[in-house]
Amino acid sequence: MTKLMKADADNSSVFHTLSHFAAPEPPMSSVKVADFIRSSASYIRANVAKANKDGNTYLTKAEAKSLAKDLKDNFENHRWGAQDNGSVTASKFVNRFTDYVAVMAKRADANGDGFISKTEAKKLPTDLQDNFKNYSLYR
Repeated sequence: MTKLMKADADNSSVFHTLSHFAAPEPPMSSVKVADFIRSSASYIRANVAKANKDGNTYLTKAEAKSLAKDLKDNFENHRWGAQDNGSVTASKFVNRFTDYVAVMAKRADANGDGFISKTEAKKLPTDLQDNFKNYSLYR
């Protein structure tokens, strides 16, 4: 074996080893309820702040179009107390969504172990299943 062949062989195994570690990890089989709630609260706060272009106390329907895709259905479904023009108080939307996530996540944890399994996640309301899926993939 020449030095070049040996170097290529050595580099190949190093690359294989490094690429093995660089591959994305598959989602875990269960998610801690408290972590999902905490992360959801932080996620919606950041998204609403970014979407609220004028920085006032309201989130308009037009501004909500720039929310993350998995939050758009939540905005449509949970605009409690919306004004006639569809605007909501941004902080109320954030708080109500966070409360909704907490109630629904705890309810989905059927065995009460503090974790939501893939099976239990199917019991989440439809408008939270995309949020849960994204959380489990990107946490």
